[in-house]
Amino acid sequence: MGKGLFGEYFVVPTGTAVSRAWKLSGHSMREYQVLRRHGLKLAFWPGGVDDALHGADLDWDWVRTLESKRVGELRIDEPIAGQENIRVIFFKANKLLDGDPMLRIWLLTVFPKKRQGFTTFEIDAWRAMRDLIVHRFYDGASDA
Repeated sequence: MGKGLFGEYFVVPTGTAVSRAWKLSGHSMREYQVLRRHGLKLAFWPGGVDDALHGADLDWDWVRTLESKRVGELRIDEPIAGQENIRVIFFKANKLLDGDPMLRIWLLTVFPKKRQGFTTFEIDAWRAMRDLIVHRFYDGASDA
């Protein structure tokens, strides 16, 4: 494992995730760091190893219709900057990038969820974000 890294996965936010997190946190560094801490819990995301040993309390599920693309949602139950029902949308890569010590989990976006399901527009946007990452970093490999 890489020096200073922890967990099973290398958690990497996209520019969109950072921008939306900063806005959602009300431009408060304290609130942003709370949100960041929740996102970093994905470093201990369940991966088939004895998950109880990791000690991270993760409430997550695959996004319906994007399971095969390994796009999921992390549910945050702690209010952040007055916002509740916050979701972090992520993509779990299956291929190791050159020079990386572990597989990556890409944070695609973050937002407060207002209704039960996701819109077609949201699903299409996350599919496109995931496909762009695969194209840019994994040479378009279907197994990325």
